[in-house]
Amino acid sequence: MYHYVILSITYGYTLGVIQIAVKTLGTLARGLRVVEAVAAHQPVGLTELSRLLDEDKSALQRTLATLHDAGWIHPLPDSPPRWEVSTKPLIVAGRAIASSPLPIRARALLGSLRDATGETAHLAIVDDGAIAVVDVAEGKQIVRTALQVGQIHPPEVSAAGRAVCARLTPEARTALTSHPEALLDDAGYAEIRTRGWSVCEGAIAPGSTSIAAAVLNSSGHPIGAVVVSGPDTRLTPDRFAEVGALVRDVAAELGNVR
Repeated sequence: MYHYVILSITYGYTLGVIQIAVKTLGTLARGLRVVEAVAAHQPVGLTELSRLLDEDKSALQRTLATLHDAGWIHPLPDSPPRWEVSTKPLIVAGRAIASSPLPIRARALLGSLRDATGETAHLAIVDDGAIAVVDVAEGKQIVRTALQVGQIHPPEVSAAGRAVCARLTPEARTALTSHPEALLDDAGYAEIRTRGWSVCEGAIAPGSTSIAAAVLNSSGHPIGAVVVSGPDTRLTPDRFAEVGALVRDVAAELGNVR
């Protein structure tokens, strides 16, 4: 497979733009697919991975050995061995998030939002067709909503997904989801855009309610969402407008970062 890299030649001023075809590395792509498969099915053995990925066992075994040598996966003391992802992906992800301008700016704001609402606040980012949690300010109550960094929000039914989809064209919404039949109608997304926040009651976790607002870049395109989540016994309908306004304001403050 080839991808095109665009180079701008500059010497005081732009002289021109060149497109260069660059061949991608199949072995690297295979290794990344293996890491993702191990993470999704761990602990998992060679035979099962070969079936899941439709890969030759001999080639797959070499990939596993390479990933183990590089520290990305490790075997359990089984015979034959089953594999798990190491902590290295977490370390790499943590460094990336820690140096990204949006999560850096969001951290203090999420803490303030948590304190103002009394519930868990988090930031989700739209990346590679997924809406993923990247930072969490967990509520301080004994009974609270717990989220993990890396957790994926379904675009159709989650508050974050609805907030993001409300800022997309119908075509872009459909491209973001594998279940377009579960999307809201145009009127539903128009209502979310008008008030500036969305709500999800129990669709992700029974007894939990979430309120979200989209974070927009300078072009008005959604790059993420700020979300407050809590038990439906505390995050009741009479609080939706109050919490929604707080979430909307934080999302607006984070806008235009990247």
